[in-house]
Amino acid sequence: MSRTLLCIFAHPDDETFGPGGTLALYADRGYDVYLVCSTRGEAGTIGDSASFGRRRLAATREQELTAACKALGIHPPRLLSLPDGGLSRLAPETLVRPFVHAIRDIRPTVLLSFHENGISGHLDHRTVTARSRTAFRLAAEKDWPELGPPHATQRFWAYCIPESRARELTVRRLHSVPDADLDAVLDVQPYLKAKRDAITAHATQKPFIDNLEAHLGNMDRFWNRETFVLAEARVPLSGDTPLPVGDLFAGLDVA
Repeated sequence: MSRTLLCIFAHPDDETFGPGGTLALYADRGYDVYLVCSTRGEAGTIGDSASFGRRRLAATREQELTAACKALGIHPPRLLSLPDGGLSRLAPETLVRPFVHAIRDIRPTVLLSFHENGISGHLDHRTVTARSRTAFRLAAEKDWPELGPPHATQRFWAYCIPESRARELTVRRLHSVPDADLDAVLDVQPYLKAKRDAITAHATQKPFIDNLEAHLGNMDRFWNRETFVLAEARVPLSGDTPLPVGDLFAGLDVA
């Protein structure tokens, strides 16, 4: 199996403010890490984003995303340019088809997106996760041959926030999962600089992080671990493997 991870998210910054440390970790280990971003983030409202105008903000956030991917050490992003804030109103195939195409083209061993609760509850997040899970299944089937030969990704991991962390992040309500339900916890302490560099690259969105740090102090103590649940698996974790594991590729024969 290849050492390839594909993450699929809704907006520029989801990859960084979410599992950015994990993406940097695997890139540093020599894995191929790819990103599909569904929108250009033109509906953003953080800081002075609304003053940009949608077209300028989209162009700016696209540039920021490219810089953030470089800071994390992953491949340049693949942008779909679908309507920010409107993904749930699109016909399901409008997202599922390009996701299937990306899976069949990149042929990842592991797929990654947000938890089905969307972390912040954002409907775009939840929609992308739901369509990604559909694509995970359909990419292995024979339908839509024009999108490439079938490919069976081995695992779909969902980035999540454990309840213990959510209770501390009192300045914003986050949707969380019980700590006991975590299937993977990754130590990303060595990659906090890469994550912070990627946050800085998302300059229009950085006021969100600045506000958190104004209330909570340095965020590194929240970012030193990144947590996941296993949402779909063709190759499950071994039944005798202690949970949570420390590697999204645990038990997979990657080369």
